[in-house]
Amino acid sequence: MCSLPMAKYYIIKDAEQKVLYIRDDQLLVGDPGVDSCCAEKICILPNRGLDRTKFPIFLGIQGGRRCLACVETGEGPSLKLEDVNIEDLYKGGEQATRFTFFRRSLGSGFRLEAAAWPGWFLCGPAEPQEPVQLAEETEPSARTEFYFEQSR
Repeated sequence: MCSLPMAKYYIIKDAEQKVLYIRDDQLLVGDPGVDSCCAEKICILPNRGLDRTKFPIFLGIQGGRRCLACVETGEGPSLKLEDVNIEDLYKGGEQATRFTFFRRSLGSGFRLEAAAWPGWFLCGPAEPQEPVQLAEETEPSARTEFYFEQSR
């Protein structure tokens, strides 16, 4: 678990109230009652090196020992779980842009925009059991809308 007092843990759900969870080193969306999955507690810390008015955050999993990163592929940006401690990112700040998401309010939900790729948002899959991905989007959609439920 992250030892920094400002760390907050959340269960993140999509617009259909399905939870984010980890399976086979991928971040997926599923219904715990149907997909035999367990919601991942996501550790969130701010990136103090970027513009605070955009609410830049890091998303840590497995107690903050691994973090969600945006990486360049031949087909554009993609999501990857990396073995980077969220506390190290918090202390490093600006060099951690590829691990940063801007949390944008959308009513009671949020959209998570990749700081390293403006206009690209965390996006739930079109089909069950598929990984969460990044999607380029100009208008909000249900697939890029997420809800944060505080956890312990």
